[in-house]
Amino acid sequence: MDPASSTVSAVQPSRLACRAGEADYNTADYLDAFSSIDRSIRDLIDGHPPTRSACRSSHKAKVSHASALLSPRRGVTKPSSPPLGPWKPPASPAILSRPPVGSDDDEGGDEAAAVAFLCSGLPHYEGPTPIYYSNLNTSLDAFYRATRNRPRLDDFGTAAVSEDDGEEEHVPEAAWDIPRPPRPSTAAAAVAASLLSPQTLAGSPRDAGLSTYEGWIDFEELQAAVNTALLTSSGSSTVYSIGRRTETDHMVFYAIELNASRPVDDKEGGEWAVQIPKPSVPQDVFESEIVTLAYVNEHTGLPVAQIIAYDFSATNPVGVPYAIVSRMPGEPLAEHWHSLRSRQKRKVLDQIADFIVQLSELQFPLIGSLLAGDGELVIGPLLDARQNEPGYIQNTRLDAYGPFTGTSAYYRAMIAASLEALTVLESPGGGEPSLDRIELETYYSFVERLVVDKYESGPFVLMPESFDLHRFVFDRRTCRLTGIVDWTYSSIRPFVSLVQPPSFTFDDTPRWEPHLLNARLAYRRNLVRYRQWFMAGLQKRAWAALGKEKSLELAQLVCTGYWRYKFESEICENVQYSNPWTFRAIWEHLHPNEEYALWFATSRSKSPTS
Repeated sequence: MDPASSTVSAVQPSRLACRAGEADYNTADYLDAFSSIDRSIRDLIDGHPPTRSACRSSHKAKVSHASALLSPRRGVTKPSSPPLGPWKPPASPAILSRPPVGSDDDEGGDEAAAVAFLCSGLPHYEGPTPIYYSNLNTSLDAFYRATRNRPRLDDFGTAAVSEDDGEEEHVPEAAWDIPRPPRPSTAAAAVAASLLSPQTLAGSPRDAGLSTYEGWIDFEELQAAVNTALLTSSGSSTVYSIGRRTETDHMVFYAIELNASRPVDDKEGGEWAVQIPKPSVPQDVFESEIVTLAYVNEHTGLPVAQIIAYDFSATNPVGVPYAIVSRMPGEPLAEHWHSLRSRQKRKVLDQIADFIVQLSELQFPLIGSLLAGDGELVIGPLLDARQNEPGYIQNTRLDAYGPFTGTSAYYRAMIAASLEALTVLESPGGGEPSLDRIELETYYSFVERLVVDKYESGPFVLMPESFDLHRFVFDRRTCRLTGIVDWTYSSIRPFVSLVQPPSFTFDDTPRWEPHLLNARLAYRRNLVRYRQWFMAGLQKRAWAALGKEKSLELAQLVCTGYWRYKFESEICENVQYSNPWTFRAIWEHLHPNEEYALWFATSRSKSPTS
């Protein structure tokens, strides 16, 4: 049972007001309820789970037990634990309520509901062997002490992969079982599967809006432009045709084929493709992606698409901006990552570390995006995917996105953008401040504590929007990464933003139920291992390319960079999708001797809008 989708009423301490007709809770009531629930959940997870015989107790005993879980427990010793995360506030006012009591013939139903109800509130709690996030080298020390199973370390101080792949813990598929909707149609299932890939299937419902857009394209002119460009670049007089259409979130691709009756296989890759921005993509975003790819090709050995020809004008004979690019062979890493063995995963992470070392040498004096100037590249304002989304698109200030001369200014601008978007998105009128507003305003105070002073004023480095799984294609047989794809919204950002493990090695703190706790904690420990393997690979690659001193410096940034990564990820996220669990975790990391509940209640009561 997924707590988020169950019928159990979840406690929502982010709202002090109750439904109409009920008395308002004051700050003391809120604090007492919040702290009591925190303690109860910790005690429940750390203690012994109820036996089946206990679940068969009388209805009266069940009611008593469920009530006891929610009642204040004075004098309970608070066990040490990692940061805890609050709930996502609901759209409607929430109340502090107990879960419903099940019937006598529903064996343990109400008790299970109470457990799920409580555990849904502490997704960041990890039981008696917490993960220590502040130092990657010691993150799993509590687990190793408890299991007496510390791995052998390699020469770079991180766990070596054993011959039998035994280092990575097995996580059964059942650990992720949640209620699912009815099976989708075959076409819908194909679209869902293809979302993991850098390109999607043609003719899917996702492509439906492109039919009108294709009416703007003069395909005869496009074919002529392709043949002219390829004749110029390769000297080949072969006549090519425009073939199968695929797409990413922001771009449309047409395969360039020798024979339209023999379409190019996406997994093997053809030689070239035509890239066209979707109608919603601003021209400067497309321009920035193409000039960035050209710059990376010229200054690094990274496997990225080569630019054969381009035209950024929407009034050209083709009718839309376009570029002719080389295609990257290989299969999407996202489709195979979870089936790879530990040694294969480490090989992939070593290659990503090498890519990051190469990109770290592309240094610039400002934070922003590369654009084509008058015969030369210039650094323009930061191009952010949020700029085309509700709330953000209304922000037309010219200086809202830089360029920036410092990391602190960049962080504050990202927070300010979300605050301005929140003003647009929130319903007008008074009332208490939203959880999102309190979080964003508090993030300002985190900036100085999370900036690395040495890199405050640069150098700044060129990088993709993220290093998520869908950015890579690889040779499944050799595990060699054959391409970095999807450079839309690439930009120049702080050095410390680049020198981090790839985003797929971090956890979004999913909710879980007690009987799934061990399996999902094993998954999170595996993520820590991936970050440790990446750190070892980065140090090795940097040592060879940049020297010992620089390699140790980069490894230290990764070792202590967990909270910095989580902070930057949150302030650069659309405010509608921000994670209050992450906010609380960061807050408690920066305020280890303070009570989050007390601070939050006080912040709300002091707010001029409350």
